[in-house]
Amino acid sequence: MTKTDTTAPEPLPLEPDCLPYLQQPVVLGLSGGRDSVALLCQLVQKGCTVHALHVHHGIRAEEADADAAFCARLCEQLDVPFEQQRVDVPALAAEQGISLETAGRHARRWLLAAAARRYKGCTVALAHHADDQAETVLFHLARGSAGLRGMQPVHEAGGITWIRPLLSCRRAEITAWLQAQGQGWRDDATNSVADVARNTLRLEVLPTLNKALGRDVTPILNRSARLHGETQEALEAALSALPMLDPQKRLYLPFVWLQPVSLQKAIVRRYLQLKHVSDISEELVLAILDILPAQVSSARVNLPGGRQACRRERRLIITEE
Repeated sequence: MTKTDTTAPEPLPLEPDCLPYLQQPVVLGLSGGRDSVALLCQLVQKGCTVHALHVHHGIRAEEADADAAFCARLCEQLDVPFEQQRVDVPALAAEQGISLETAGRHARRWLLAAAARRYKGCTVALAHHADDQAETVLFHLARGSAGLRGMQPVHEAGGITWIRPLLSCRRAEITAWLQAQGQGWRDDATNSVADVARNTLRLEVLPTLNKALGRDVTPILNRSARLHGETQEALEAALSALPMLDPQKRLYLPFVWLQPVSLQKAIVRRYLQLKHVSDISEELVLAILDILPAQVSSARVNLPGGRQACRRERRLIITEE
């Protein structure tokens, strides 16, 4: 008689940078898909305090209802507090003139941030993994505005800490771990249709790249994103040490004028980030560079959100329109 192997599968490798944040309560976005289910099970096994939030998008009718019911049952089995929020994503997309995908992402992030504040400073955990990272890098590269930028394991936004503990795990690795656990999940049929950009990248572009290059490009893209992130961190540290601001935190132009154009661009971008300007494109940075010289008569550039960048007395300031 063969002895049954009852050894529990090895836990999935979690991002080291995320581990300190798992010592405090976590709000987890739980869709019912394999990634968020795996992350929930991992956090519970580690003894983390988890609040699960499921967002019902008002799409896919009975399938979406079944997803929500699955998440509720799973959380009951794991003794995890569960919350469901309903959002009319089609109405939100129509109102804002954006895609369903974008509207759903905005709704989820807003609700997760609100839950984190409601639960008194929880960290928000997202279940993105290495294959998602590769899609993100390609997406940003194709758009041309962010280079090789990928997702970070830990980042701050809106006063909330967002973590991605599974960012180094592959999709196949997550699937195998769940199967070894005997843990089921819900599949979203819309993810298998190449009808939006990210689905097309996952289903068509990445497999084509793999075939063309004769290798798995996902680790390569992830490594490129990591190296790019490290370079950006080094640049941010170097910029923070420069005397680019005056005592009133305005951009000090006599210092900027002395720098090469490439560094001027980095300084302006950093200043806009410090002033919480959104949607910083290269075109916007170049437009601001054009008004910096003292001899240029035009001294204003419109910014997103109804603000302006203005040159005044050898300083650049951000004002409300």
